Amino acid sequence: MKIGFFTETYLPSLNGVSVTLDFEKRKLESLGHQVYVFAPKSTGDHKDDETITRLSSMKLVNSEPAQKLVLPIPNSTLRRTFRVGLDIVHAHGGGFFSFLGYQLAVAKGYPYVLTYHAYLAKYSHYFFIKNEAVTERAAKNGSKLICNLADVVIVPTEKMKKILQGYGVNKKIEVVANPIDLEKFKKVERGFLRSQFSIGEDKVILLTASRLGVEKNIEFLLRSYQKVTKKEEKSVFVIAGDGPNKKKLEDLVKELKIEERVIFTGFVATEAMPQVYSDSDVFLFASTSETQGMVVPEAAACGLPVIVVKDEAYVEAVTDSFNGYVVKEQAKAFAEKILELINDQPKRLEFGANSEKLISENFDNDVIIEKLVSVYREAIRIRKQEPRVSNRIRARFKSFAGLFRYVKELNRKLGF
Repeated sequence: MKIGFFTETYLPSLNGVSVTLDFEKRKLESLGHQVYVFAPKSTGDHKDDETITRLSSMKLVNSEPAQKLVLPIPNSTLRRTFRVGLDIVHAHGGGFFSFLGYQLAVAKGYPYVLTYHAYLAKYSHYFFIKNEAVTERAAKNGSKLICNLADVVIVPTEKMKKILQGYGVNKKIEVVANPIDLEKFKKVERGFLRSQFSIGEDKVILLTASRLGVEKNIEFLLRSYQKVTKKEEKSVFVIAGDGPNKKKLEDLVKELKIEERVIFTGFVATEAMPQVYSDSDVFLFASTSETQGMVVPEAAACGLPVIVVKDEAYVEAVTDSFNGYVVKEQAKAFAEKILELINDQPKRLEFGANSEKLISENFDNDVIIEKLVSVYREAIRIRKQEPRVSNRIRARFKSFAGLFRYVKELNRKLGF
């Protein structure tokens, strides 16, 4: 099967979507499929081959990953994109690159599958309009629109399936978890955080890891941790990551008078994260903006007990009182569970071992990829049963002819 990934982000850009797509690509190729990636041009060290096409783009929304408008320059690259032969188009995220994939699918009659990666209504603060009610409504309506273009919509959790159905998405929605490269989280040597930040062996390391954006709810974790510090002195709280909200969080740490107990690592490379997880004792996460929350199963895969706020995004990665705690979003209750695990090492070890078992069962990558391929086959079946009307296709080709004439003239003026 020839599969086209259309995505706003891909390596060397480092985020949950780009890492997931690279792993999916490699797993699909190991099964004999051909995967072609169409992504923005990017600076950084990544050896592209003939299966990766980089398109010029312009960043419009400073989310993570950023939303980028596809630019029709140079013309030859855009033409090559529309000449490629595929069996299916798989768009990721629902942004401008996804829409380019949709245009290709319509023009060529390919099945069109969309994975809805980001809970857009929870990222409305990154949009141009600053009125929260307006941007959240726009995110919901936009999500409905882009999902209803697809033959099949993929979401990583039941949570997102229910949300999209509530928005009015009427296309078939399949739940397929984002796969995790579990091998890189096994048998990782400890000591990374303690040596990098001079943390004593007597200290219990509490960890959270994410982009430092307001949607990640790290302020709640800090306020919860302040309550912890009033009752014990043997823990430190490590916040791994960088982002636009970092300065506000640092100011809050000073306001709460816990600066001696909190460590901001700054940006951590993806390849170093297994070491960060493995040198920690408890993982904390309080975001309700996740579709799946990749850092939670990653931390669990490294054998960490996990404490999360109650949210359906984490049901596959955390079972209450088995490998951690699922707690209501209330600082006192959250702090009590943190204190319990700080003061009970046997329970930490028991929960950590249970985390590894749970993740190995719920994130079997062979099963996940097999289900993804079955979704592709279902989309192909749907497309054959519901062929696009011929006059729509002719109209599309006519519009594309006009587009390419415009692009050709633009490229000529720009010297491409």
